[in-house]
Amino acid sequence: MNRLEFLKTASAAALLVSGAPPTDAQAGTTAPNDALPTWPLPDLKKAITSPVKIRSVELMKTQNRLLLMVTAEDGTRGITQCNDRMPNLTSLLKGLVLPHFVGQDARDLPQLVDNAYRLNSNYKYAGMPLWNCIGSVEIATWDLLGRLAQKPVYALLGKPVRQEYPVYISDWYRGGEPAEGVVDRLLEKMAATGANGVKIKLGGRMVNTPEDDARTRMYVPLVRKKLGDKAIIYADGNGSFTPKEGIETGKFLENYGVAIFEEPCNFEDEEGMRQVNQALTKIKLAGGEQDSSLYRFERMARTSVYDLYQPDLYYNGGILRALQVAEIVRKYGKLIAPHTPKADPLIAPFWQFAALAPNLYGLQEFVYNPSEKPASWFTPNMRVQNGNMPIPATPGLGIEYDEGIWKQAEKIV
Repeated sequence: MNRLEFLKTASAAALLVSGAPPTDAQAGTTAPNDALPTWPLPDLKKAITSPVKIRSVELMKTQNRLLLMVTAEDGTRGITQCNDRMPNLTSLLKGLVLPHFVGQDARDLPQLVDNAYRLNSNYKYAGMPLWNCIGSVEIATWDLLGRLAQKPVYALLGKPVRQEYPVYISDWYRGGEPAEGVVDRLLEKMAATGANGVKIKLGGRMVNTPEDDARTRMYVPLVRKKLGDKAIIYADGNGSFTPKEGIETGKFLENYGVAIFEEPCNFEDEEGMRQVNQALTKIKLAGGEQDSSLYRFERMARTSVYDLYQPDLYYNGGILRALQVAEIVRKYGKLIAPHTPKADPLIAPFWQFAALAPNLYGLQEFVYNPSEKPASWFTPNMRVQNGNMPIPATPGLGIEYDEGIWKQAEKIV
C-alpha cells in the first residue's frame, strides 16, 4: 500500500465511503484491472503542521507484557501493547522494521509502512510475522500522532459513524469440565454485561475427532436451551472440519439458529470454505483472521469465500490496512468484524476502527472474567454496559498508562 496507490485511488475510495457497494453479480468474478480500493489517505500534515521526527522505537517489558513505545524528538510517546506473537518476532522487528521508522517524520506514516514492507526485499518475509511487527509500530505511531493532535486516532482518519458497539461474550470451552457449568458461566457473564450474545468453540481446533464431534452435537443444543431463543450465538470452528464435515456441521448449527460459523475449514482451503458457504443458506460464514494479503482478501471477497471478514489489526499490519480491507470487501457487498478477543489495551486500535468502518457487522468480541479485578496500570477500565462498549473520545488510542510501570521496565529491543 504505497503513497502512489493511495493518491491514485483516494477519490474512488471516497466514493465508496458514500455509496452503496455493488452486488456480487454486478462486481463479477474476474479480477479487476484497477487498483485495490483504499481508505482515503489522511492529510496528516494538515492536522499536524510541524514535523514529528521519530527519535526512538523501543520494545519494553513491564507488567509481564510487551509494550512498544514510539517517542518523538519532543518526548511525546505513542504506545501499544503487543500481542502474544511478538516474543517470537523480535529479530524481525529489530532487523527489518524499526530502521524504516526511526529518524523519519511520523506524519509520513502510510509511506513508512509501505517502506517497511517493500524496501530492502522485506516483502520476501511477507506474512503474519512481518505484518505483525509493522502493524505494532503503526498502531503505536497513530497513538503518538493522536496525542500530538489532541484527537482520538479515528478523528485523524475520517468521520466517526458510531460512538459505541454491541458485544458478545466469548468462551474457549472444548471439553475438560462439565458443559452445564460452562453455560452457567456464560449466563453469569451475560447478566453482568448486558450482552445478548456469545461465541462458542466447536471441534478440536484444526482437528475433529469423534469425541470432538460428539461434544459439538451435545453442546450446541445445550447452549441454545439454557440461553433461550432470543440469545445470539456465534460458533468458531478454528479450522477443525473438512469441507464435508463443515457443511454437515453448518446445517446442524442452522437448526439451532446460530448466526455465524467462523473458520470451519483450514484457513488455507479457500475452495473448501467456498463450498461450505455455498451449501449454507441461513448462517453467515466468517474468516480471515490468519490472512495478511490485501490481494487475498480481494480474491476471497470477489469469489464469496466468506460473508464476513475478520482481519486482525496487528496480524494484518495496523489500523489503516484494516480499514483498507473493510473497503475492499465492501466493494463486493461483504461485511467486516475484525478479530480482537481482548479486554486490555490491545483492544484500543479496534476502537478506532469500529468508530469508522461503515460495514462493521453484528456483535464484537469481548473477553470478560468477573473474578478479575480491574487493572491498576492503565485506564480506562474495560466496561460494558447494557451490552455496549463505549469508544473513548480521548487523544490517541484512548489508553493512559501509569507512569510508574516504566521505572522497572526491561528494554527488549
